[in-house]
Amino acid sequence: MRERVRLRRDQRNTLSSWPFHQLGQHLAYKARKAGVAFLEVDAAYTSQRCPRCGHTERANRPDRDHFRCRRCGLAGPADVVAGVNVRDRARSAWVFVTAPAPTP
Repeated sequence: MRERVRLRRDQRNTLSSWPFHQLGQHLAYKARKAGVAFLEVDAAYTSQRCPRCGHTERANRPDRDHFRCRRCGLAGPADVVAGVNVRDRARSAWVFVTAPAPTP
């Protein structure tokens, strides 16, 4: 985010000094206040994992902007692939978040 966002000079310090953890906390607070469910997903290796075959390898990212799976050949923008992986992780975890509490 820091490398891709273009801001005026007077706004740059504000962005670079705002920790990402604080951003997550702010989003969780706003979601709770609005009555919207909020689920935080671990983003580790999402930009290196193929959403089609599940192959995870550093070489799947030949550069910052591109993704190409070394196993199945799926290719596309790295941010889109990472977003698909985050979405899939959230969908998998959502079952546990929305499941009714077991009765004792």
